[in-house]
Amino acid sequence: MLELVSVRLFALIALTFIAACNTYNDSLLAGAPNPAPIESAGSGGNAGESHAAGSGNRGGNVGDGGKPDVAGSAGSVDEPAAHAGTSSAGSDSGTSGSAGNGGMPSTAGKGGAPSSAGSAGMPTAGASSGLVGDQIDDFEDQDNFILRLSMRNGPWYFVADATTTGTVGPTMNIGPLATADLRTGGTGTAALHLTASGFADWGAGVGADMVNQMAKKLPYDVSAYRGIRFYAKIGSGATSAVKVLFPNVYSDADGGKCSDQDTTKRCGDHLFKSVSGLKTTWDLYEVKFADLTQQAFGLPQASFDPTGVYSVQFTLANKLPIDIWIDDVTFVPK
Repeated sequence: MLELVSVRLFALIALTFIAACNTYNDSLLAGAPNPAPIESAGSGGNAGESHAAGSGNRGGNVGDGGKPDVAGSAGSVDEPAAHAGTSSAGSDSGTSGSAGNGGMPSTAGKGGAPSSAGSAGMPTAGASSGLVGDQIDDFEDQDNFILRLSMRNGPWYFVADATTTGTVGPTMNIGPLATADLRTGGTGTAALHLTASGFADWGAGVGADMVNQMAKKLPYDVSAYRGIRFYAKIGSGATSAVKVLFPNVYSDADGGKCSDQDTTKRCGDHLFKSVSGLKTTWDLYEVKFADLTQQAFGLPQASFDPTGVYSVQFTLANKLPIDIWIDDVTFVPK
């Protein structure tokens, strides 16, 4: 009998250890007033962009026709805490915190599927944006994750081409805005800010997975939406056009449909829309899924498949310095 109890106790300890290995440490996330740079928020290696992954290594594929670099390791959230009450306007605060130095940011989970609590119906954008829609992130919680709405839970991450002389910063974070950078008429006080220079191929940018579970991004269904809206502004003399890309199961290697071994099926040819004419003052921009196109160097997509979207990415060519603020990224309902 004693031997049986010992065996059961050992099994319980082993399972507890395994569960601990499959969740991330929340100690780096609790109420950090100045989140670590978002490049430490890892994401799966998206074909078309190299990452600073959550594990501290840089990987992914060189974009826009480039050859693959090292596949990035994925940062993830196991199971997010329920985001209670997020279906009402203004209740868009997520869990606070930030990524550790080279560690993977997350909230601890229990191995289940990501979920979102709240009353029935589509969540609406918070009061900080004034937009009607299903908000991806308003950045007011100043953590490195999108809002836990509509089953989403993914991290923000940095993407760049493989130029070894490229530099990121001095600013790349999600944090409070200086008074001069606040949006006129808006109530939000935080945004995503990226500066970068020296990337000589396609440039650099940021992205966020829609769903990331157990260190793996998962496809997300955006059928309920017709596109996204976001506010943006640039620094003086900075690159004034941004590409908004949607890696999916056809263009990302994780989908298993594209292959860099076949020149007619190369990965990284994400559907995208270029948004030009960004200004040094905040303005609202919209990208419709119906307007997305490819560069035509990889696996062709006959049309946009809304059921298999992995991420949204904002990339900028580095012919001029990159200095961009992004805020209130929101899905637009049909």
